[in-house]
Amino acid sequence: MPFTFRCASSVTRDRVPPLSARNERTCQETCLRTLAKATIGAGLRLAKPLACWWARRGYFRPRDWATLEARRIAIVACHWLGDTLWASQTVDVLKRRFPGAELYAVTKPGSLSLWNGWLEPERVLAAPEVVSDRRRERASWRALARRAASWRPLDFDLAIDLTGNRYSAFFCFWLRPGCALGFNGDEAGGLYTYRVPEADRAGAPLRERPFRVIAPLLAAWPEPFACPALLRPPKPACEARELREALKLGDDPYYVVVPGAGWAEKEWPPEAFAEVARRLSSSGLVLVLGTPAQAGLCATVAGGLERVRVVTGEPLGRVLGLLAGAAGAVTNVSGLGHLAAAYGRRTAMVFRDPIERQIGCPVGPDGCARLFAPDTPPAIVVEHIRGTGEGGRSR
Repeated sequence: MPFTFRCASSVTRDRVPPLSARNERTCQETCLRTLAKATIGAGLRLAKPLACWWARRGYFRPRDWATLEARRIAIVACHWLGDTLWASQTVDVLKRRFPGAELYAVTKPGSLSLWNGWLEPERVLAAPEVVSDRRRERASWRALARRAASWRPLDFDLAIDLTGNRYSAFFCFWLRPGCALGFNGDEAGGLYTYRVPEADRAGAPLRERPFRVIAPLLAAWPEPFACPALLRPPKPACEARELREALKLGDDPYYVVVPGAGWAEKEWPPEAFAEVARRLSSSGLVLVLGTPAQAGLCATVAGGLERVRVVTGEPLGRVLGLLAGAAGAVTNVSGLGHLAAAYGRRTAMVFRDPIERQIGCPVGPDGCARLFAPDTPPAIVVEHIRGTGEGGRSR
């Protein structure tokens, strides 16, 4: 089954447990994670001599990263859409830092299209075994080891882990590269050749994190922190005209509304999205996008309006084309919202958690993208999309 863009919540909307039950479960999960981290950390410390023996010769040796040479590099970016979009921006910098080197991206199957225009398709490798968030994905250490072993013949000189958890840290180590650069890695961070300090700064925009990880490689540059002011979006899988014909959109402008998010707690109420869709439908066709699991949510937002259509199950490559050709997009704080902003579409993203205002602010040209508080009236959001107002209560 082809992968569609993933933003569905693993918690069924109609079965959200009471707050007390969720708090108790969260406490239990926290205790178990703490115990697991302590156990794994202790085991890794005891096994460090074995790791030194198994790794490629000189793997743990200190290096001058500013002068490091590499002919083949693996960029491990196995996140969800937004983080992978930001990780892809490092390709241009790494190509200039390592001219002539072969760059490979290791990413999730659903994120392959995000590397269109950056790397050749044969150098974008799908690794579903590298877990980004165990609360939403099943982890298998055996499958992870097998996947790493299958790519070991590529003989990477450098692995750059932009995912930053225990699974990606083990994966990079099991690739058996010449050296590995990463951040965090949980209790497995000692498996990197070098764990970059403060790459994951609290409160810093997440789009900056990949560039903090690779900063040691650019230490000899006049400006080692090379995060661009604007994002370069991936190339859509098909042209806008082809999409319009396939979906029978006609020649009128259309707007995209994405009511789903990775977590139910991040979602703006369906009623608010429905009001946005109703108001926008007077200016053009409105497409309510979602995964197959979100068909019910999308139907609620569409509300049976004549000029509002539900579109679910489209592959990410085609979704990119829809975003690139839209007159505007309204989303929660999500990867699709960041992509719409990167394409220069007028974008409104609604945040529910105040920290998202700091770390997830969209970036687009000429102020096209804005964050809005959850209590913002839908009419104000629509004014921003139409370009007829200041957006009022965004903050």
